[in-house]
Amino acid sequence: MLLLDDQAELSAQPDEVETALGAQLGEQGLSAIDDTLKEHTQRRWLKVARVVLDALTAGGAPVSNETCIALYVRRVIALVDAGVFEAQGNLRRPRWSEVRLAREV
Repeated sequence: MLLLDDQAELSAQPDEVETALGAQLGEQGLSAIDDTLKEHTQRRWLKVARVVLDALTAGGAPVSNETCIALYVRRVIALVDAGVFEAQGNLRRPRWSEVRLAREV
């Protein structure tokens, strides 16, 4: 089942392949993913699947690679945890959750 399908859910922990990809990219690569995700998120609610797909495309990552998709979804979760994005729904289910840029206080 593909992660961006309706019923798919991201595992609670990354697998070895996803962990290796994150390590290969390093902090600079992960920051580049975060920046691309921020560029494709707006002040209005958008499906996580849409944000991830747009960011993958813009970043030149393969949109059919489940490991890349999982890493991008985890980066969305990290940006929510950091207060950069607001979220609603279960973020591990990209088709059923939404994010937007956090409102400035």
